[in-house]
Amino acid sequence: MQQNRLIDAFDRINACVSDDARWSCAADLFQGCGSDWISVGTAARASQAALAVRTTTPGALMDDYVGTRLHLDDPWMRHCAASASIDRLDFDAAASSALVDRQSAIARLFRDHGVHAAILIPCYGGVRPGGLVLYARSAEASAHLAGPPGLQDARLVAAITAAHYRPDQDFSQSPQIYSFRNPLSAREREVLLLLSTGLQTSRIAERMGIASITVNKHLATLRRKLGARTREQALAIAIRDRLIAI
Repeated sequence: MQQNRLIDAFDRINACVSDDARWSCAADLFQGCGSDWISVGTAARASQAALAVRTTTPGALMDDYVGTRLHLDDPWMRHCAASASIDRLDFDAAASSALVDRQSAIARLFRDHGVHAAILIPCYGGVRPGGLVLYARSAEASAHLAGPPGLQDARLVAAITAAHYRPDQDFSQSPQIYSFRNPLSAREREVLLLLSTGLQTSRIAERMGIASITVNKHLATLRRKLGARTREQALAIAIRDRLIAI
């Protein structure tokens, strides 16, 4: 990407004032790089079930991805948690991807939905690692996206996008947001809801009809799941990530 195009991309996303605007701008920029569709996803490091995704792919693709529980054992998600290297899956290539075999369930899913090739760009770290998946639906688009100029553009746009947008912090009401990120049990959510009203452990136990020690066990477990040091921090994370409705 020429320097003026890089600056233009940064300025366009930086000027956006809402999650929806930032997402739309990023999608347009990636389309300019040769990508037909894009997905941006993050997951809690301790649980790939705690997944937040925003995508321009058809709803049927995401429904199949989650409906067959592929998100629970996606090697690309594990790759994002462990590495910053780009991975490419090309269904016409003689060699398999380093991470995803051409005969794997994920490869079959993409193929069934008309995806010729996909490129993963890890760009989020910390307790919620993740990245972007760029989809090409033709050999021509795949060749452009995977070539040095297209890939360089995509990497730069990915870096700019990640600096301004995270799907797990997107609180817009767009129906294109797919959230599968509630790692808490019903009892753990009930504890947090009662905690949000200002009740202490003994009163929470009384309201739930359980022992105080059980409440403390629930609190310890949900703190571990959410990566929180205190119950107050756990409550703040749960509210932020819309794990509970208050």
